[in-house]
Amino acid sequence: MKKIFQYLTLCSVLLAHVGNVSGQGIRFLQDEPLEKVLSLAKEKNKIIFIDGYTKTCAPCKELDKKVFPLQEVGDYFNTNFINVKYDLDEPEGKKVQEKYRDVVTGYPSLILLDQDGKMIHKIGGFHPADSLITKMKDALNGTNLSTMRVRMQAGEKSLAFVQAYKKIIADGYLRDEDQKMSIDILNRLSDAEMVNPKMWQLLGRSVTDPYSALFGRVVKNYWPFYQNKVTDVGFLEFQLRTAIQRAANELVTPVEKDNKLSLPNQPEKENIILGYVKDIDKFKHTEAIKAIFDVHNLALKGNWNEMITAMKFYNRIQALGKSTEFIYKYVQYMMQSCKDKKALIAATGLLASLPKEHTDVMAYDDNYRTLTKLYALAGEKALADKYRKLQK
Repeated sequence: MKKIFQYLTLCSVLLAHVGNVSGQGIRFLQDEPLEKVLSLAKEKNKIIFIDGYTKTCAPCKELDKKVFPLQEVGDYFNTNFINVKYDLDEPEGKKVQEKYRDVVTGYPSLILLDQDGKMIHKIGGFHPADSLITKMKDALNGTNLSTMRVRMQAGEKSLAFVQAYKKIIADGYLRDEDQKMSIDILNRLSDAEMVNPKMWQLLGRSVTDPYSALFGRVVKNYWPFYQNKVTDVGFLEFQLRTAIQRAANELVTPVEKDNKLSLPNQPEKENIILGYVKDIDKFKHTEAIKAIFDVHNLALKGNWNEMITAMKFYNRIQALGKSTEFIYKYVQYMMQSCKDKKALIAATGLLASLPKEHTDVMAYDDNYRTLTKLYALAGEKALADKYRKLQK
């Protein structure tokens, strides 16, 4: 009997929220189990509108204060939807966030569901009343995220489709989907289609992976980009070179684990990067990439004296980028296995040649402590003691 009473009470609460569609503002259910909301949506033959919020979300509070209470907003939403709020930090809200995690990318997340719980559309952020109503009407008329995903899977690639899909993605704050869609569309395009200025403006910034076939196609079409005035060739060169530099840095940066440094060793990827670097007609200022690979390969071979000599030279011509950080990491790596006293002493000279303002306290190591270790390894006890006393 008690369970029947509780059920009837719940039904009366739900019906109180949805039975009357007139009146001021949106009437929301609050944190109701999604299964019950879906059941009610089927009973009333309505779409579900979810306001996913958190208590600390400023745009969420603005919607509650300035938009949801308005008469015209209430009239539209109460007529067309089952409206439910979920605090995404609470148990029921967390379930909703997990179920729709591909679209709940921030707060507020304003989501439309069909009566089976399938996502129809999502927008994020604050929207004034007229904008919010317009976007919901558009979604119900077919201009929605779910439809765009279906069209994408069907292989569409027209400029009009990309423009429409991009707008919906932007409204939904779906950054990961934007990147994936851009790459997928570019891979569908012919070279001639790819160098369409309007298409490239929409999709081009997503080309950042130098190991991808797409990146290679863009490099191959470097001059057609220039000839067709697709984009500023200087900006394109900077975009591609920055991606190459980032990849090169990852290939040479020592990795620390259990207080020990190891060097990456991926020759196939290194050859891809060097292949781009050698294309001097397209890429400028690549000396730093060549330099770090040279030092890296000398270190892998254990050619310590040559490595120190190379770092001195490249540091002198400013070809090592953030030279102090790079040099310290490679000196630390060398100290783990180098037994050559001459090389160890040479390393102290290299550290001494670094700019004074960078050598007292380093981002990763104290300069004097490193010098102490180097001199101790080289058997120079007096010098090791000297720098030990200078440690802070």
